[in-house]
Amino acid sequence: MKFFVTGSTGYIGTAVVAALVKAGHQVTGLVHNSEKEALLKSLGATPLLGGLEAVNPWKDKAAQHEAVLHLGFAKEGNPADIDKKVVETLLPALQGGGVTQSFVYTSGVWVLGNTQGKSADESSSTDKAFAMVAWRPVVEQIVLKSSSRQLATAIIRPGLVYGGKSGILAMMWGGVLKDGAATTVGDGQNHWPMVHRDDLAQLYRLVAEKRATGVFHGVDGVAVKYAEVAQTVSQAAGKGGSVKAWPLEEARKAMGLFAEALTLDQMVAAKRPAELGWKCSHGSFAASAAQAFKEFQA
Repeated sequence: MKFFVTGSTGYIGTAVVAALVKAGHQVTGLVHNSEKEALLKSLGATPLLGGLEAVNPWKDKAAQHEAVLHLGFAKEGNPADIDKKVVETLLPALQGGGVTQSFVYTSGVWVLGNTQGKSADESSSTDKAFAMVAWRPVVEQIVLKSSSRQLATAIIRPGLVYGGKSGILAMMWGGVLKDGAATTVGDGQNHWPMVHRDDLAQLYRLVAEKRATGVFHGVDGVAVKYAEVAQTVSQAAGKGGSVKAWPLEEARKAMGLFAEALTLDQMVAAKRPAELGWKCSHGSFAASAAQAFKEFQA
């Protein structure tokens, strides 16, 4: 298949591109500078220079592909408005081209808000989406309502992604190596739904290949307490499991809403990926932490 990927050189995007190329697909990735072009070529994909802020120059080229995966997220301007405009501009182009069969949009489990100790699956409400991503459910609905006989549309909501040298867990690895202890925002008794980025990449591939529709949760199904994640990070980094807590009020002053996001208590189930034959090869974070630390150091 011919794939078009936005965010192709990002943390999740690079894993997705690598998985697609390994599976024998032809991949074109949207990139915004020559440095990223070189990175994408090294992954075996073809770069297309462009940005999310200006969709019109590349939307018709995207529509020449059988599957379009939208993983990109603007780092400047108003990311929420830009993302909505990308979707609203891109979908009609894909529907009118007659080539694209699958469009996959990237959301996230924070749209589920605090699950109050209950397990939330793909059918759960997004009415109490966390403030930082309160705009996403509207975009999700635009995507889902655009599904047709010719164009299958789907949403993937990744959990907290780990593996490699970026992401929230990479911040924790860096912190523990610097400070000698892993840090939690708050007491760490809230739960995190997690997934290794290589497993998540396979979910993107399967959803597109099978022209699946609807919402899919990209989580490994093992909700882990934030404090236990921190302890595991510390142990894997050779710091003996040492953990320190950063009061939420102090963290909020430095990190804004992101600090509160880290304290969300979320139990998230991934029921629908099994329909596609998706399985997490990395198991739980506790079982994969040692290897994940090696990936961070590589």
